[in-house]
Order: sequence, then C-alpha cells, then structure tokens
Amino acid sequence: MERDPKAVVERFLDDGWDPVAQRWDTGVIAECFDMERYHSHTWGAGLVETGRMGEFFAGFGRELEQLTEALVAEGDRVVYHASWRATHVGPLLGVAATGRTVEVNHVEIWRVEDGRIVEHWGGVGEAAHLYAQIT
Repeated sequence: MERDPKAVVERFLDDGWDPVAQRWDTGVIAECFDMERYHSHTWGAGLVETGRMGEFFAGFGRELEQLTEALVAEGDRVVYHASWRATHVGPLLGVAATGRTVEVNHVEIWRVEDGRIVEHWGGVGEAAHLYAQIT
C-alpha cells in the first residue's frame, strides 16, 4: 500500500535524526528518501551527504526546544513550519559556541513520489536572523 506523503514526512521528522547520538538514523532515511532521485534545491545535494542539517543540530546539542509546529500536505507536496528555541553550544555557521539562546523560524517543502521523498526546498530562510543572534 502506498504511503501518504504527509505520513512519509512525519516519519522522517519524528525519527530521522537521533538527538541523543547526534546522527542520522540511516534506516529511517532509507525508508523515507529515494536517495537515487533525491535532490535538495536548497543544499544542492542530498540532505545526508551535505552534513549541513547535522551541523545545525550539533550546534545546539540536546538544547533544542520546539515551540510550534505545522505540517500541511496537498497532493505530493508537504510543507513543514516550526519555531525553535535553542542554546548555541557548538560551532554553527562558522561561529564558535556562544551560549546564547536563539529562536528560529523554519519552513521546508518536500515532494513525495511513490512513497518516498524525492525533492526538497527551503530550510535556510532564517539563516541571516540566526547568524545575527549568535554574533
């Protein structure tokens, strides 16, 4: 049975990143993404290959608190919006840990085909705002 696009993205968001181990769960990634066809229009490559999302999470360690979340789906597109509060505990965007508390708004769009994520847009709109908070 074909999985609903929203359910695929929910699975990835809920279980793809292991905050305790500070690494991707490769089983969940393989389940949710078609890595042969996947392309991020933001990062220019696959999510796991760039390491950028891992860098983001590592910069906050386990000090990441989700304040709001919305997941909206229509057709093959799923849009995710969340706001986060975090403490800057590790290198991020070329800036050493500051210990500052920051808030970030985050929006991403995924396209799901045949029950797996194949495209991605977004995720960097708040980078300038985040950088200003840590410098």
